Formats: sequence, C-alpha cells, structure tokens
Amino acid sequence: MKQIQTDVLVIGGGTAGVMAAIAAAEEGAGVVMLERDNALGGVGVRAGVHFYYYGSHGGVQKEVDRSTVLLSKRLGNKALGFHPEMKGMAIEQRIAGLDIRVIYEAIVAEMAMEGNLVRGAIVESESESLKIEARVTVDCTGDGDAAYLAGAEYTLGREWDGCQHAYSLVPRFVDEHNQLRSKNYDVGWMDATDVVDVSRAYRIGRQYAWRGAETPENTHYTVVGPQLGVREGRRIIGEYVLHQDDLLLDKRFDDVVMRCYAHHENHAFDYANESDLSQIWIEVLGKWKLMFGGDVPYRCLVPKRIDGLLIGCRALSADRDCGMMLRMQRDMQKIGEVAGAAAALSVKEGVLPRQLDVRRLQERLIARGVIGKADLSRESSPWLLFEGETKEDRQRPLRDGITDEDIKQCIAYLGGSQEDTALWWLWQFGDRCVPLLLEVLRTTAGRQQRGVAFALGLLKHPAGVPYLVETFRRRDNDRPNTLAHTEERWVAALILLRRMGDPSVARDVLDLLSRERKSTLILLLLHYLIAVAEKMTPEQKRKTAASVGSMLADQDLGNDYLHYGSGDTIPALPETRSIKWSIELTAAYLLEVAGGGGQPIFERYFRDERGYVRGAAAAIFARLSETKGETQT
Repeated sequence: MKQIQTDVLVIGGGTAGVMAAIAAAEEGAGVVMLERDNALGGVGVRAGVHFYYYGSHGGVQKEVDRSTVLLSKRLGNKALGFHPEMKGMAIEQRIAGLDIRVIYEAIVAEMAMEGNLVRGAIVESESESLKIEARVTVDCTGDGDAAYLAGAEYTLGREWDGCQHAYSLVPRFVDEHNQLRSKNYDVGWMDATDVVDVSRAYRIGRQYAWRGAETPENTHYTVVGPQLGVREGRRIIGEYVLHQDDLLLDKRFDDVVMRCYAHHENHAFDYANESDLSQIWIEVLGKWKLMFGGDVPYRCLVPKRIDGLLIGCRALSADRDCGMMLRMQRDMQKIGEVAGAAAALSVKEGVLPRQLDVRRLQERLIARGVIGKADLSRESSPWLLFEGETKEDRQRPLRDGITDEDIKQCIAYLGGSQEDTALWWLWQFGDRCVPLLLEVLRTTAGRQQRGVAFALGLLKHPAGVPYLVETFRRRDNDRPNTLAHTEERWVAALILLRRMGDPSVARDVLDLLSRERKSTLILLLLHYLIAVAEKMTPEQKRKTAASVGSMLADQDLGNDYLHYGSGDTIPALPETRSIKWSIELTAAYLLEVAGGGGQPIFERYFRDERGYVRGAAAAIFARLSETKGETQT
C-alpha cells in the first residue's frame, strides 16, 4: 500500500473543504486534500446552487469571489449570482498556487487510528489504495463521514422520525438575456448516509427535472445538477453543542472563531414532525423570516473523545434547530477556513487541536478577516426587539437581571401587533412571569386575555388552558403575519395544548381527524392525540381507531403536500412529494399507544424501498418501544 505523509489532511473538496485546504496551506502547513468527485467546489460549483443565500462575509472567500468575477468578465460569462464554472476555475487556480496536493475520485475506506487519536486515513481509488498519514485531519465531507468512521458520537435527522431536510437536484439554463440561471426547488427526501437512497434520489431528481410548466420544448437546460443539493446529514457531537437560543440571544462565547447569519429555514411544511422550538418559532410566533446569527465557538469543531480531528463542514456540533440556519455557503466557507487555520496552527504548535490556545487562533482569524477584534469583547445583542428599541435596551435585562417592569412591558404588548415578540421574551423570562400574567388574566378580556393565555401556555401553566381551549373551539383564524408557515391562532392553541399534554380538546380533535384531509393539519392532530393518549377516556381510545381508520381510507392521503418551490405540477407519486408515509407511521404510533392496531403499518414500512422511510419507521418504532417500556415499568 502506497503511503503519503502530510501535515494536514482535508477530507472533502467541497464548499468548506477548499477553504480549509487554502487556509491550512496559507498558514504554512503541507496539505493533501481528498475529493470523491472529479472537481472541487461542492454545492456552489458542482450542485449548481450558484448564489449566496445570506451567511456572513469575510475571510478568504472574498478573494475567491473576486477572482470568480474577474474570470467571468474575461471570458464573457454572465450568471445570476456567481458563475459556477468560473468559481471552480478560481478555486483550482488558488489551490495550484499554494502547492496543495489534490487526490480526485478517491474515498476514505477507514480512518487510521491509534486508540482515539486520528493519524490519517486509508483511501481507495480506482487504481490503488493509499495510506495518508497526517498530523491533523479535517472532516469536510458535509455528512461527517470521517468523524463517523473514527467513532465520533453523532445525531442524524430530526428527533421524531430521523428524517433529514429535503434535497434538490438543480437544473441550470440560459435565459433570454444570455444569463446562466438555476431552479433550486426540492425534489423529495432521502437519507444522505444511505448510498442506495442517494442513488434513488439522483434517479428521481433527473426524472422530474421538468415539472410540467417547464418542458424540454420551453426550457432548455444546460445541465441537471451533477451533484445533489444536500442540506443535512450527521451532526457530530462536539465539546459544545450550539443551540438556536444561543444565536437568538446572540450569546458571546470566549472561544468565538466565526459568526453566522441567516434565518430558521428547514424547507419543511410538516412542522408537526419538527421540534417544539421550531413549531413555536415558526407556527405560533410567525418568525420564519426573522434574520439572526451569532458566535460559533471553537469547541463546536472539536469532536468529543476523538483527537487529531476537526469538523470543518455542516456536520459541526449544533442541534438541528440551529442547523436550520447554520448551513449557508458563506458560513460553511468560513467554517472550513477556521478548521484549516486551526489545523495548521496545531501542527505548528505541536499540540492536538483540542489543546490549541484559542487566543492564538483568534489572532490569526482576525488577521485573515474571518472575525473582527471587537467580536472578542462585545456584549450579547439579542435579535428580537420591540419597535423603537435598540439592542442595548434588550441587553439590560440579560446583563442586570429581569425586573417586574420588564415583564409588565411585555405583557402590555399582548393582544397587539407586537405580541409575537412579547411572547418570545416572556417565554425566555420563564416562570418569574407567572404571577404577573395571572394577575392580568383576571382583569383583562379579548385578544389581550388570549395573549396572556398563550404566554401561560408557553410556560406550561394550567391557568391558560380554558382560554386556549376556547380559542381552538372558536376557530380563531387571525395570525401574527401572512407568511405561509404561520398558523392561525386556533391551530397555535392546539400546539400549546399538545406541549402541555392537556386532553381538553381530545374529543374535538378526534371528530376533526375523521374528516380533515389537509396533510399538515392532520399531522398536528395526530401528534396532539399522541401527547394526550394516556389521559384519554376509554371511549376516546375506542373512537381513535374509528377516526384513524376513516382518515387512512382516503386514497389521496398525503398527496396534497408540496415541497419547497416544487409547485403543484409534479404528480404526487410516492417517490416525490407525497407525505403519506409520515401520516401513516404517525397514525400507527397513535393506534399503538391508544390500544393497538398499528403494527401492520410498521411492518409494511420496514420493507419500503425508500431508505429515509425505512429509517423513519425504525426511529418511530424504537420510540414506541421505549414508551411502552416506560409505561410497563
């Protein structure tokens, strides 16, 4: 077996990987970079998503972008965003100028380990096997493949069913102005860690490149994405797991190495399957488009228990809610640059990445333009403000402590146009708010009273339940905004009742379930019934089977679900946008916790040809087994 020795091994030459290799080389390290494809650049170059959707500026990406623009002008190429081929050329030129050794069309078969210490990797190519010995390895695979092979802990997908973000396969075309454009719409779901499911995703994506309105006759594609647009894979558990609340409060970390910026965007509409935070943030508060960001600490790049390895891609240590926004190309380019610089500095200092003096790394990152000097000493600046406020106004209660006046200020906004922001802050303030909320609840009426009930519901206090029940039964249809993801108030009330496990509207929900056919609402109803199943009366449990049976009898169940940007012209086939699999698996769980009858549904989906569906069936069934075990115990 041929052997290669290097200072830094970068595994993956995509969005983050190229920046990691460039940074490591510029910081004086010898670098070898592995790439499974035959070209560098990742999602912006190979997958054809050739524009930046938010993210933070700074670092070497500015120079690469400048070179991309110059090449485009020289060759007369125009594109909406950046030209993917020109960016690929700019990257290749930069890599060649730094004498970085790139090994194309090669994959990592296993990691070279000494106990928990990564010493490099065993690599397979078409012609030979290679052992690459490295002092520090950077995982830039996107899905955390190298860290996984090294034995790192990880999570995959959302908690309920393990499902990952929808994927895209982006067609590109030249418009009437001779400008290169792309159509970045979602095709369906897949399991990014299952090679058979990935292969299926390519087949389906190419099959539905023309969606009805676009045909070969009226839309002349130049290419249909050589690579999939994958938004989520494994999340490696590091020394710190970044949370969305950290970013919303703009929490300052002493070991900050970059800052990110975007919004909570998971390309989903089935929010009933998402986390509590996601449902509250998007459906109850209507904050889908609110921009926010914050510090990313160095510890998120250092996997627990595994030494000699850094995570330099979207597999960094963050919870799934945080990962909704911490995945944009600009931010991933920064993550790669940070990891590459840290790897080179570790080699130079002769220490493991875990032992690196972060202050030295921060000095280099300031010099590189990744962070600013002020980032090391600034005060946290929360993003949610009331009209007329400054960030300094919101900083005070976090710095000095919450007062009754802070709580009263928020309560005064309930029932008005800024109720959504007030609810979030009352939720953050916690149980300290309850006595004042109860006092107002007894003396107010109308929308403010409902707003107080929502605040109590967020805090899981039972005093809000009667008003939430009334809101649900009255079908209050107002919303805090007109965004498609924001739910009407009666649905938001149901979400809060579900979080509280309150069975007051179980009978109403069972009646609605037997006749409702909107997929996203059906899922909310099912999840509510699951949450209150143990508190149902025997009669309600018997009715559950009838209501679920009526729902499952609908031949078009789940076919109304639309993927992000897909329009309504793609046939609702099982391989594409239909969410019938999710509804039926959730119904199977409900049937089992309410008395039985869901097992045949699980058995059928255990054998499904789609990897992501089999994974969902296994995840939900495992949860069911755990729940039944706890009940029996």
